[in-house]
Amino acid sequence: MKQALLILSVLGMGIAQTSGAVETTFQPNNTLSHTVTNISNSVSYGSSRNIYSTNSGAHVYSNDEISQAIDNLSAHAKQKEYQLASLTSRLSYEQRQQQASRVPDSNSAPAIAAARASRVALSRSSGYCARYVRKALQSAGYEFTPNPSAYQYATRGTLAQAGFTKISNDTPHQVGDVIVYDRSSRRPHGHIQIFDGTNWVSDFRQKGISPYSGVHSYTTWRDSQYVDDASDRGIYLAMADK
Repeated sequence: MKQALLILSVLGMGIAQTSGAVETTFQPNNTLSHTVTNISNSVSYGSSRNIYSTNSGAHVYSNDEISQAIDNLSAHAKQKEYQLASLTSRLSYEQRQQQASRVPDSNSAPAIAAARASRVALSRSSGYCARYVRKALQSAGYEFTPNPSAYQYATRGTLAQAGFTKISNDTPHQVGDVIVYDRSSRRPHGHIQIFDGTNWVSDFRQKGISPYSGVHSYTTWRDSQYVDDASDRGIYLAMADK
């Protein structure tokens, strides 16, 4: 209030000549922090006038100047939007490049496990998917405590213990990826399978990603050495405030 009275005093306007005052402050980064001031001289001037205060002590007296300030802020925001889009595109490209360099070769553990599973796969299911995939993983050097049921390789943290990381189901599959289907009332043990680069294999060579008809819940796992962990390393987009 004292600041508003001081402004009025400088302008040669008395308290009795005003009908109200609200201060609008512009911060150093050009953001508005209060509302527009409208001071009306009802005694001798008979007109309205806007007064705006800034931290630097300068004053803006016209709505045109306020409109220009808003336009400047809008342009600044649009520039930041373009910068963000550019950085996002660059990060996406770098992630694709990293992913391409992280495909397991034929001597890698994921490829060895997948090859073993593919080599011993049956022509039809025997009901022992957990056993077949477990032996395939162990043949490649993965160490973990075996589980009696397929779904437990996900729920008990067995795959994580063996060095796998859960990834998005939308991630393109690569050799050695493991999928674990949740259990259900009809399938109390769930299901587990591994990708050999062409087909999904469990205790048998499957025709597709799912051995079932219909939609069923599952999780996808990948050897952590071949996971793009940019987000885990704490790489964030940052824009310089210029």
